Amino acid sequence: MTGLFLQYTNILIMALFFIIIIFIFYIFSKLKTISQLKEKIDDLNKTIENLDAQAKIIIKSDLDAKLYQEEAEDKLKKLILLKNLIVSLIGVLDKEKIFLQLNKKIINEIGFEKALILDFEDFNVKLNYGFEKEFIEEVKNIINIHKNLLKRQLLIPEGSKIYEQIYNRFNLNFIIGIIRGRENIYGVFLLSDPNREITFAEKEILTIIFMYLGQCLDAIKLFEETYKTKEALEVKINERTQELIKSLKEIERISKAKSDFISTLSHELRTPLTSIKGFSSLLIEDKFGKLPPEAKNRLEKIDENIDKLVDMVNTLLDISRIESKKTEIKIAPSDIISLINEVVDFLSPQLEAKNIKCNLELPSQLIVHMDRGLIERVMLNLLNNAIKFTPENGKIEIKIKIENKSAIIIISDTGCGIPKEDIDKIFDEFFRVNNPINMQTKGSGLGLSLVKKIIESHKEKIWVESEIGKGTNFYFTLRIKEENV
Repeated sequence: MTGLFLQYTNILIMALFFIIIIFIFYIFSKLKTISQLKEKIDDLNKTIENLDAQAKIIIKSDLDAKLYQEEAEDKLKKLILLKNLIVSLIGVLDKEKIFLQLNKKIINEIGFEKALILDFEDFNVKLNYGFEKEFIEEVKNIINIHKNLLKRQLLIPEGSKIYEQIYNRFNLNFIIGIIRGRENIYGVFLLSDPNREITFAEKEILTIIFMYLGQCLDAIKLFEETYKTKEALEVKINERTQELIKSLKEIERISKAKSDFISTLSHELRTPLTSIKGFSSLLIEDKFGKLPPEAKNRLEKIDENIDKLVDMVNTLLDISRIESKKTEIKIAPSDIISLINEVVDFLSPQLEAKNIKCNLELPSQLIVHMDRGLIERVMLNLLNNAIKFTPENGKIEIKIKIENKSAIIIISDTGCGIPKEDIDKIFDEFFRVNNPINMQTKGSGLGLSLVKKIIESHKEKIWVESEIGKGTNFYFTLRIKEENV
């Protein structure tokens, strides 16, 4: 019985020991599982912490992005406002109207409740929204004391004497800008919003506004100065015009009096000159008996001088008639080439006498509008002058150049030429160039004056080019008949 009990006891102990071993293995297994689960929980905690950090970053980025967007929208809004303000100021040419463009709505849209603009010279108020009289007077006094400081800056910085005195006196947030042009200061611009601080972006926008207002006022000042100068010039021009009109009328009166005098004098001289010419001719022809050779020689000189006087009187009379428009100008289509050939043929004895070669570079025919008789006198006078001033064995050329529906007739010689200082005077009445040929040969100095009057009566031009020792070129124009062009 005892042995059986011991046997059962041993079996029970062994079973219990076996159960304990199994339980220990089970406990170890569960501890391992718990350890693995703890590691997973730690990993999950780390993941959660990372996600939480990322979420905070995302939220912060989102907030920053929202703030940036709001700031960008605010800047864009202010830029649009700035653009609209600039557009509204374009074309404004009145200083007072410039300030009226800065109405209360624009001031509020810029971001301010109050605004004040003072004229820089006398501190008169140009614009005021919201500031009381006491504030304005105090600001005037402070700015006036430190007025010289304003000439060196565009934006009054915080910490400056002006800024600190206004801030300490009224304890408000504000900004002061100077409306400055290139050379002038026009005004002081003060803006304020007591409920907030002024941002850097707002200062930048306002700086642009201050600068642009200065440019606009520069433009207005320039316009006003230009307008005043224009008015002054118009007054002076009007005064000078009236003086010129009076002078012109006086010149016309004197010219008419001169023409009338010359015309009357010419008519009065022609009768006695004709009579003297007749008697001298009769005496030379021995109609009243034979004269001694010496007396006859003197009479021939008298007769020669009478011819010159008659020619001078006739020329003066012609000039007077053309000036007073008493001569009928009969302009009609006519061949200038045949006229030139006739004049050259008429003066061929003088050409041959000095052995002067006359070259003609002319078309076979050219119809121009002219008074044939008057233009014949022009050609005779100009060609006669060319022969007179061209030395023996010299050369004369007559050419025609077509230009802009006009014929330019050119008479060139190889004579002594005209000094530069005399070229503008040669068409004046009684003017004679001071040269050896003119000193030897007497003349009236009226021929070229008559030539110019005739050309001007045709509403054409005449001019001259010359060089001492190389010769002279005379030019005059005549309008070509259309079918020849």
